Amino acid sequence: MKKIISLLLVLVFLLSIVPTSFAYTPDHKLISEKAIIMNLQDDDTVLYQKDSTVRTQPSTLTKIMTAILAIESAQDISKVKVTCSHAGVHALDGTFSTYFGIKEGEVYTLLDLVNMMMLTSANDAANVIAVHVGGSVNAFVNKMNEKVKKLSLKDTFFLNPTGLDAEGQYTTAKDMAKITKYAMKLPIFQQVVKSVTYTVPKNKTHKEYTFFNDCELIPTATYNKYAYEYATGVKSGATEAAGYCVSATAHKDGMAYVCIVLGGKKTDIDGTEYTSALVDARRLFRWAFTNFKMKAVSTENSIVAEVPVKYSNDADYVSLVPEKTITSLVPKNVDESTLIIEPIDLPEYLKAPVKKGDFVCKAKVIHAEEEIMQINLVAYKDVDSSFLKYITTITGSLFKNPITLIIILLALGGLGFYLYRLYHKKKRLQRQKARLQAAQKAEEPRNQDYNQRFSSFHDDLE
Repeated sequence: MKKIISLLLVLVFLLSIVPTSFAYTPDHKLISEKAIIMNLQDDDTVLYQKDSTVRTQPSTLTKIMTAILAIESAQDISKVKVTCSHAGVHALDGTFSTYFGIKEGEVYTLLDLVNMMMLTSANDAANVIAVHVGGSVNAFVNKMNEKVKKLSLKDTFFLNPTGLDAEGQYTTAKDMAKITKYAMKLPIFQQVVKSVTYTVPKNKTHKEYTFFNDCELIPTATYNKYAYEYATGVKSGATEAAGYCVSATAHKDGMAYVCIVLGGKKTDIDGTEYTSALVDARRLFRWAFTNFKMKAVSTENSIVAEVPVKYSNDADYVSLVPEKTITSLVPKNVDESTLIIEPIDLPEYLKAPVKKGDFVCKAKVIHAEEEIMQINLVAYKDVDSSFLKYITTITGSLFKNPITLIIILLALGGLGFYLYRLYHKKKRLQRQKARLQAAQKAEEPRNQDYNQRFSSFHDDLE
């Protein structure tokens, strides 16, 4: 993918074929170190980024990947019983990290453990999940990195399932946005991260527990200075090396975004102390929902260009149209008529037959003299070939080329000379044959006389 370029007031698009993205500048200056806000729907349009490809510790956002593997390990994790192992419960003994207080031998469903981990950031729950799904923490971490490769992420590497700081562990805002986007395709994950509370039912090994979602963007019944009414998850937290981090999603009026903010810090705003990562995420969501919407930038029936076609009686030209109707994020005040589609490497001609939908070339979508995306152009309809047209076209083209014409004339001259020589040779042979036949006829009377004399002499001897 091309490097994301920050430009002032330039449209933003990101396509899956050879995607290109451009970025606006939001209303407020970002306080945190790194961030990205991306379309959560069909494409990966990036509205804004700040150092989104710079590697950093993943912090508690690591648990998003842990949750993905847990959810994908079974068809229904609410029915999977997990007996908490010694290795899982005591993996972090002696460290100062967030615990739920799970005891060895307690039995929970895998869904219980995922909720504990995602809503309360419980590191003991993350390790219990790792041992259950992977067989050991280390084996589970290997699965995490295998998943990273399957998602084609180049700047993420995990060393634990919790996100606790570890030298050699890293991710980027951009990669984490893609991980979050993947997770949000899992219905169970969506349900977990948007929940305000979750209750673990009582069983023989433990009592009933009810706990709250500690992702502070999620609105709750009590006052929360960070709450954002359209937030639908996902995870927030901090470590010493990573600072305060948040991976968040929000939905409003049919639009949806994922926002990652890393390297947050405490900041004073109008005399009140805030965590910048949460403030930045909320501001980016408000800016995106206020200024952007989905629009069709091209339709599959809009003729963009025409290309001459050879070897056909049906048509002289092939019309080119977008491969499909393309919709993407554009500013709300953009008029679709101002979008220009400009073919790239348009061929000089095509050869029949041409089938409807055949790829011909790419095209740039341009607004305000800036390329905002690339699309495929395809043939609008079938164009059949004609053998007679092919022959006449080939013949005509041969005589239009001076070099080819000289070669043909030389060849014809050589052929003519050869036929001339052949004709005269044949005539010479015919004359020689005629003279021979004439000589043979002249010899016949003498031969007859000689035969008669020889016969008479033979008779006399008898």
